[in-house]
This record gives sequence, C-alpha cells and structure tokens, in this order.
Amino acid sequence: MSTLRVITGIWRKHEETKENPKEPELKTRYYRKSREALINDIKKVVQDGKLNGWIVGNEDVARGEVMLTKGTYGMVVTIYKLTPMRSAIDVYCSKDGTLGDFGNSYRYILEFFKALRTEAEPE
Repeated sequence: MSTLRVITGIWRKHEETKENPKEPELKTRYYRKSREALINDIKKVVQDGKLNGWIVGNEDVARGEVMLTKGTYGMVVTIYKLTPMRSAIDVYCSKDGTLGDFGNSYRYILEFFKALRTEAEPE
C-alpha cells in the first residue's frame, strides 16, 4: 500500500469500487453467475474463514446486498443482476469513528475480492 494512501487515510474513512475508478484495483467485477449464487458464495467465503475476522451482519436478497462487519469496519457488498446468469459486484467499505481508516478500507476490499476468487472467478 502506498504512503499517499495512508496519508489521505488520516481523514478519509471509506473506499468503494465503481465502473470508472482512478485505480484499476477498485473496478467493478463481473461474474458469469446468478445473483443468488454469488450471495451464497460470499456467505460461504465468510463462514469458511477465508475472510479473516469478518462476519455476515445482514443480508437482503431482494436488493442483492450483503453487509459484513469487522470491529469498527463495515462492508456493503452489492450484487447487480445484469442477466439471469451474469452479475456485477460493487463494494463499499467504511470505518466508524473520528479518525480515518489509514487505507484499511482499500486493503479490505482487495482482500474480499481475493477471498471471493476461491469460489467465483471474475470475467
């Protein structure tokens, strides 16, 4: 992780993936799976301990969202249904508290996608 990311993390408390990010690591991921299959894969990754310390806080299958928590950090994983067998995932990670996250939200998003890769391979 770069020093600049840690310095801006003093006041910045969140990070998110999107379609056209400044950094390619934070790009929306696409999968050849249904929304329901990806939700199950995310829960399996967390329950198997591949995402160290995170727990499933809440899930809303109708909206395609899974909320993960770890201490003062929260991660909202949104699965968009593009076609019946194609979906996209965006992640929003943030920290509660007065100080920033020192770049941890960025690191947690990358860890999430690395762990999810064991269950579902992106396009």
